[in-house]
Amino acid sequence: MLNKFKFKWKSVPISYKKLSFYSKLLSNKPILFYINNIFLKKIDFYLKKITNSIINNCKTNNIFVNQFLVGKSIIVKKINFRAKGRINFILKRYSNIIINVIYG
Repeated sequence: MLNKFKFKWKSVPISYKKLSFYSKLLSNKPILFYINNIFLKKIDFYLKKITNSIINNCKTNNIFVNQFLVGKSIIVKKINFRAKGRINFILKRYSNIIINVIYG
């Protein structure tokens, strides 16, 4: 019997624009595909963390990722003061991740 599991993670410190590429790449794949792939970017740390928590919650390796959804979250606006009274603005974007999993 197949069971369904929904994993939500809010306020991931990566912009949704970068995560949308990985959501298209990693949806409709088995969970072991995430572990075997080696990404050399910041997202690698978060993907490993997500996969380990999903495997621990489901307690099996027969896990299939049905959907990998990415949404917008908060945007932190910072001000960087420069010389001669100038100001630079820094926008730090966060995103929400929702993963629908089928296991059994």
